[in-house]
Amino acid sequence: MRKLQASLADPFLKTTRAKKHLEDLRTELTAFYESEPRPYTFLGQDDLEHQRYRIRIEFRDAPDNVWLIAGDLFYCLRSSLDQLVWSLASLSLAYPEGTQFPILNVDNTENRKRLVKQTTEIPADAVSIIDELQPYHGRDAAEIRSNPLWRLNLMCNIDKHRRIPIHGNMVDFKIPKSFLEFVTFDGDGIMSVPLSMKNKMKLDPNLLCKVVFGDFSAGVDFDLEGIERIYTFVTNGGGVRIFV
Repeated sequence: MRKLQASLADPFLKTTRAKKHLEDLRTELTAFYESEPRPYTFLGQDDLEHQRYRIRIEFRDAPDNVWLIAGDLFYCLRSSLDQLVWSLASLSLAYPEGTQFPILNVDNTENRKRLVKQTTEIPADAVSIIDELQPYHGRDAAEIRSNPLWRLNLMCNIDKHRRIPIHGNMVDFKIPKSFLEFVTFDGDGIMSVPLSMKNKMKLDPNLLCKVVFGDFSAGVDFDLEGIERIYTFVTNGGGVRIFV
């Protein structure tokens, strides 16, 4: 066991670096949320044809550092898993080659062979744990996409080829109770009230919003709390630490 623990020094260094990126990301997001002018703008427009006053919220783009730090964080976590498998294989091989921590979302013969190949010469118990963690054990597409490893792998692949998509997300929107029955929401996120009530409509200037990471077309999006869950899963719940 002492030898196994010593071999995990490098993966732990990667997760330690990931934690630094996580704290830096939290700092950047807090500064963005508290910045002036606010990260969002209310835009009102009279719709004379339908006698409605339409209100749209526009979010200012988050600083470039936000997606850059997020990408570095994801890569440190992904690398820690790959280095974990290499370290475990090095218990049996002088110089392991072709090792990788597999992250697979389809259970078929090809992927089973891939799992075996990428975990060659690592202890059987470790292979069993890695298999149990695979996203393909999800009961349906939604459960597979909620798997932290699936999300981590997808975000790393996105970051390799393009900027990680970032979206503004409104999480707390206060409307006067007396107006609720007159308010409608269009499919594109525009809120409206009767034009005659325009001057009485007051919106909370301290709207609470969040930055959301992910690709809607790929079926994945999450905020900082979602990234923290991925970090916790890799470092404590189902990644590096579970092998100690």
